[in-house]
Amino acid sequence: MRNREQDFWDRQPYESSKAYAHFCLYRDMGQGRSLRKLAADAKTTSKLRQLQHWSSRWNWVERCQRYDDYAERQLRIQQEKERLEMHKRHAKIALLGQNIAVKGLENLLGKVQTGEHDVPPADLTRLLDTSVKVERMARGDPSESHEVMGPGGGPVRLDLAETLKRIDEIYGLKSKDGTGKTRSAGDESESSES
Repeated sequence: MRNREQDFWDRQPYESSKAYAHFCLYRDMGQGRSLRKLAADAKTTSKLRQLQHWSSRWNWVERCQRYDDYAERQLRIQQEKERLEMHKRHAKIALLGQNIAVKGLENLLGKVQTGEHDVPPADLTRLLDTSVKVERMARGDPSESHEVMGPGGGPVRLDLAETLKRIDEIYGLKSKDGTGKTRSAGDESESSES
């Protein structure tokens, strides 16, 4: 047995074949559908007035909204299925690539150990750097770290008065006396003494 939502855009009990055929044309017009466009369609055999009657009698607008929702939901489900298949496919490709790289590294290692091949220092540095990054990622550590430092590489120090002054400068805030000048931390006490 089909669910009720599917039945809603299927042919309704007592709906004529002709009315349902025109509903299907209307439904398939997509988001830009209208009865006027349907009446102008070469496949339509009925006049606008008859289409308006059927649309009202058989709830074409609501049926199309439910159909659109269903179609969009099916599209999302299909896209998610394809996305998962893509991830699996990419993982298989990555494993193949890793196998090729490992075989190549093993071959290179054998040649280096027997003295048949010498690896330039620049290549060794890149190999070591890449290997360390891959290991860090495999162990869940970030491959790079970003630190914020203050002047001279020391800690960042925040001074409240300087921070407020900088905010005033950035946003063009005026001081209490309306001059538009920003105050330093000591200005407040000086103005209250005068």
